[in-house]
Amino acid sequence: VSYTDSIENFWDWLSNITEVQESLARTKRRPIVKTGKFKKMFGWGDFHSNIKTVKLNLLITGKIVDHGNGTFSVYFRHNSTGLGNVSVSLVPPSKVVEFESSPQSTLETKESKSFNCRIEYEKTDRAKKTALCNFDPSKICYQEQTQSHVSWLCSKPFKVICIYIAFYSVDYKLVQKVCPDYNYHSETPYLSSG
Repeated sequence: VSYTDSIENFWDWLSNITEVQESLARTKRRPIVKTGKFKKMFGWGDFHSNIKTVKLNLLITGKIVDHGNGTFSVYFRHNSTGLGNVSVSLVPPSKVVEFESSPQSTLETKESKSFNCRIEYEKTDRAKKTALCNFDPSKICYQEQTQSHVSWLCSKPFKVICIYIAFYSVDYKLVQKVCPDYNYHSETPYLSSG
């Protein structure tokens, strides 16, 4: 099995995992152990954020996998229909949650020494179509559909990483930072919706 096949299989698996109902409770407090290789999912190993506005539907799903050898991978899948800009990134816990004028900010030198992550795989597909407008069904609107996949590989030294989502559209703005509890382990996902 090639590396590309493994990544594609992971994305297929991740799309199936995101169908988990939002009403599931976090009940188990033990790491998940895969046969063969030790892999531990952090407590919120499955990440799910669903944002719906008048002009945009956005779904972000993700997973953190600890490989048990000092490295871990972070996988994200993003699907959107409508108009808006979204940025999903990994940041240190000290990153301030704020609306920024620039879409990307750089890490400070001190933080970058303890934050060792690189993008391992990235793919984006875009399409435009016409449809009835959600806010006025008598009008025709252009909708942009975007699907992107990204995976990061991180290695020590690191203390804690957080997921930072910044979303901007005509009618809605959202900035959210989620940091895992590395002492809490669960097989059920962290669910966030806005």
